[in-house]
Amino acid sequence: MKKALFALAIFAMATLGAKAQDSVFSYAYQGNTLYYIINSVGNAIVVPPLWPDYDEPNDATWTGYTEPSGAVVVPDSVPFGGTMHTVTEVGHDAFYHCELVTSITLPASVTTFGEYAFGKCYSLTSFTVPEGATELSSRCFWNDTLLASVTLPSTLEQINYKAFYNCKNLQSISLPDGLTSIGNQAFYGCTGLQSLSFPNGLTTLGNAAFYECSNLLSVDIPGSVSVIDEWCFSKCSNLASVTLHEGTETIGYCAFRECTSLTTINYPSTLKEIGDYSFQYDSLLAIPLILPESLTYLGLLAYGDCHSIVTASLPGSLGEVPGELFYGCRSLSTVTLGDGICFIGEQAFNHCPNIDTIFVKSAYPPDMGSPTDSTFFTYNSTVVVPCGTRNVYLAYLGWSEFAEIIEDCGNGIDEYDAPDINIYATDGRIIVEGAEGETVSIFDINGRSVRNSNLPNGVYFVIVGNRPAKKVVMIR
Repeated sequence: MKKALFALAIFAMATLGAKAQDSVFSYAYQGNTLYYIINSVGNAIVVPPLWPDYDEPNDATWTGYTEPSGAVVVPDSVPFGGTMHTVTEVGHDAFYHCELVTSITLPASVTTFGEYAFGKCYSLTSFTVPEGATELSSRCFWNDTLLASVTLPSTLEQINYKAFYNCKNLQSISLPDGLTSIGNQAFYGCTGLQSLSFPNGLTTLGNAAFYECSNLLSVDIPGSVSVIDEWCFSKCSNLASVTLHEGTETIGYCAFRECTSLTTINYPSTLKEIGDYSFQYDSLLAIPLILPESLTYLGLLAYGDCHSIVTASLPGSLGEVPGELFYGCRSLSTVTLGDGICFIGEQAFNHCPNIDTIFVKSAYPPDMGSPTDSTFFTYNSTVVVPCGTRNVYLAYLGWSEFAEIIEDCGNGIDEYDAPDINIYATDGRIIVEGAEGETVSIFDINGRSVRNSNLPNGVYFVIVGNRPAKKVVMIR
């Protein structure tokens, strides 16, 4: 018997020296038995008992073994081969599908986590990641549906792919100042997440990172994030406010699609691209849409079915208006097309029945094909063109269909009286009578908000409450 034990010890030490990471052994500590391997530098890694003979992800990683349960404490070191080995890593699938684990306490020495390390731990409600950890692995807390509280270390730099995927009970999380990257689908489906503050050094927001975080109320994205990736905040149905900063250049494909509570977003002067479908179905987005002159690409249906947009101003830097851009924007009343826009895509303004005025800044009519292309839903709008160009527009295919084309020579448009309110200009101010208790906003022909005092001569638009914009001319 002693010879057998001696031979086993020699075999274990030989294994440790030759390829220690292949030796799986168990160690019982504070009521739970966990399994470990020793890596090539002599540190211990927590692994599932069947490591590595299973296909991940696999619900049967503990088949034939007693799973840990309750409050699990991982020791700072474990004995093997006559030596104590520091525990530095929780390996992939180590606690995967351990449904009876309610908490896991890790030693400070653990700084590395493998894929699915704590995935599907359905009873896990809180977790503290030790200081020293620099990244959370892919799917680290995947599908931990009861996880409500996570404390992240100040050393953390990366949250990787699907790290908190479908953690439905996670309501808030404090992101450390040193965090630079949030990976694809990192918080996908975290429907309980309500508040979030991004650090100023963040550079990466991956695709679908916060997809369907339906209780997230507002986000302030630092300018260090140059690209808001595709689907990033899509279906965040309670997201009401988005703040962007100088430095952001791209809003990706479907980035804010179906954010049905979104009312407020600003566009920094550095913005270059707004992708296809970026704001489609954002039905409460109502602020005047004034896009910056830096913008060079605007995608298909980017504002499709945004039913509350009343005023839209597109910069000449775009060159063209994409097809179906405002398709279904039924409240859209005033459109300004900057000098430099030379093409308007098919159905760009289709199903926009309330367009009242179109300001075109280009001396040469933008090409929009024939009326059969349905670029506009109706041709009853007034088109305001540069002084001296009316006859050019009247002779151009498509534009000649409009009911009225007038020139902006500084004295152009009659005042407008709404049926139940009286709006008129006098002595440098715009007077609105009969709209007590309603919000009144005034914009110039470029869509910029103006103070109602000492206004120069020109054309202005008045929005009363949620009504369509109305034209007013100031002549003194």
